[in-house]
Amino acid sequence: MKLPLILLMLLALVGSSLAAPPSSVKGRTLTEVNLISPRVLKRSISSKFYKTLLISPIDGLIVVRAQVSGSKLFGERIIRSDLGGRFDEVALQTARDMKMTGDYTLDTQIKVSAVRLNVLIYEIADGTMALYFATLERPGGDQADYFGSAKLAVLKKDGSWTEIKGPANLGNLAVRDPGQRNNMELQLKLEHITHSALDD
Repeated sequence: MKLPLILLMLLALVGSSLAAPPSSVKGRTLTEVNLISPRVLKRSISSKFYKTLLISPIDGLIVVRAQVSGSKLFGERIIRSDLGGRFDEVALQTARDMKMTGDYTLDTQIKVSAVRLNVLIYEIADGTMALYFATLERPGGDQADYFGSAKLAVLKKDGSWTEIKGPANLGNLAVRDPGQRNNMELQLKLEHITHSALDD
């Protein structure tokens, strides 16, 4: 009799853990949230703004996962949605508008299988700020160097979004493997991609 009872208790525990919602990020800072890698973000925005983000309380997090075909993303879906889904549609649309310029690995240029778009929501004096940044979803994806992987926008009180231009935006996403850091030809190509994204 004890064995069936133990099995039932184990099943109940497993079921409750599977059904448990993701831990809330509201009020926590970037350094306190282990769901995202700050390494990519640190390279995508200015050091001054990055330091500000480290101490700024997050209001919510939306995560979109998508596949890559050629330069375009497809199959976008929300895998995490905070704040009652208020920003789900704009997160999905941002993923649809992204373009994968290149994935430069050690010996070849290949397509990647998946991209993760993180959307951090902050409440600021001017309204609501959304910080988007993308990473490759694969082993070692957070170790690569990203170009054009971030976007910053503010939702005004009248309901309109205003994009804030920074060192790069999500117009063109390119990735360089750590082993290619001494490849000057590739370096120049990626710098051109970044400047092209800024000019758009």
